[in-house]
Amino acid sequence: MKLFPALFLLIFMAGCGNEPTSPAESPPRALRPPPPPAINLEDSQPLDVARALNTAMADTVEKVLPSVVVIRTEATQYFVDWYGRLLREAQRPVGQGSGVIIDPSGYVLTNFHVLHGGQRIEVVLEDGTAYPATLVGKNEPTDIAVLKIQTDDNREFTAIQPGDSDGIRVGEMVMAIGSPFSLSSTVTHGVISHKGRAETALPIVDFIQTSAAINPGNSGGPLIDIEGRLIGLNTLIRTAGGMSQGNIGIGFAVPANTAMRAAELIVAGTDNPELSWLGVVMQDTRLGVRLTRIVRESPADLAGLESGDLVRKVNEKPIRSGSELSSLVRLSRPGDTLKLNILRGDSERSVTVTTSLMPREDLQFR
Repeated sequence: MKLFPALFLLIFMAGCGNEPTSPAESPPRALRPPPPPAINLEDSQPLDVARALNTAMADTVEKVLPSVVVIRTEATQYFVDWYGRLLREAQRPVGQGSGVIIDPSGYVLTNFHVLHGGQRIEVVLEDGTAYPATLVGKNEPTDIAVLKIQTDDNREFTAIQPGDSDGIRVGEMVMAIGSPFSLSSTVTHGVISHKGRAETALPIVDFIQTSAAINPGNSGGPLIDIEGRLIGLNTLIRTAGGMSQGNIGIGFAVPANTAMRAAELIVAGTDNPELSWLGVVMQDTRLGVRLTRIVRESPADLAGLESGDLVRKVNEKPIRSGSELSSLVRLSRPGDTLKLNILRGDSERSVTVTTSLMPREDLQFR
C-alpha cells in the first residue's frame, strides 16, 4: 500500500518486525489459583469486584489466544556478478505481523499490507507450531487478506468467535492481541475511543478507534470485546510524527463486520471489480451525499433515484460522505436490498435499492 511521504510520517501500518521469540509456556492449570466465587455487585467490596473483573479478562484472553497467530513472510533475493551471472539465491525475511483464525479448517484473517513483498508465508500458532500458508485472496480497499493454513494431519484449529462491530459502544473495554515488535502473544487493553473514523490511508470510513496499545507487528491481530468476540482487525496507528513508530494511545481497527464480509467475498472467489455497486456519481455536502449523475440500467436507476437526490441514511445508518456510502454498498451481497432515506427537493422519502455486480462494459449516464 502506498502512502504519501507526509502521511507516512503521521500514520504507520502496524505490520513489520523481526523474528519472534518462542512463546512462553503457560503454567499448568492446576497451579493457578481458583477463580473467585460469583459476586453480587450491590453488596460486594470494591476489591471483590476488581478480582472478578481481573479473572474474567484473563479467562477471555486464555480462550482467544489459540486463535491468534504470528505471520512471517520471506522472499528470495538473487545475487549476481558484474556480468549479470547468477551466483546464488538466498531467503530473506520480509516482514512479520499478526492474524486470527476465523474457521476451524484453517482460514486466517489478516491485513493485506502484512503480506506485502512476501513470496513464502508461515503461520505460527500460540503453542509455537509453524505451518506454511497460502494466500487465498485479498481485498485491497479494506486492506483485508485471507490465508489458508496448509496441513496434512486434518487438524482442526481454534477459531475466534465473531462479534457485531455495529453494536459496540464508545467507552466499552476491549483488548488487542498480536505480536508487536516480535513479542508474540502480547495482550493490551483499553476502550473504544470512537467509531466511524476516517483515515486517508484507506478508503473505508468506519474505523474503530481504540486506546488499546497497538504497535508495529500488531497489524492483522484481533481487537476483542470483554467476552472474547472479534470486533475489529488492528490495522493502523497514529504516531507522534517524525520517525516515531511508538504507540500514543490512538489506534484504528477495521470493524469486524466489514472484515468478515470482505473475507467471505475472498473465500467465495469474488474479486474487487465484481463487488456490488450502486451506479451513481456523488458529491459530499454537510447534510448528506448528493447524487449528481445516475448510470443507466444501474441499481440506482432501476430503483428510481434521480440526480439531485440527497442520501441521508442507508439502512437507518446516517451517511456522512460518499466514501462511507460506497463502503456500505461495496460490502453488500449482490441481490441485497438497501433502504436509502433521501431528500428530494423539500420532501423526504425512502427508496429500496437492490444491488448487483458491477458490469465490465462501458457505462452510460442519463
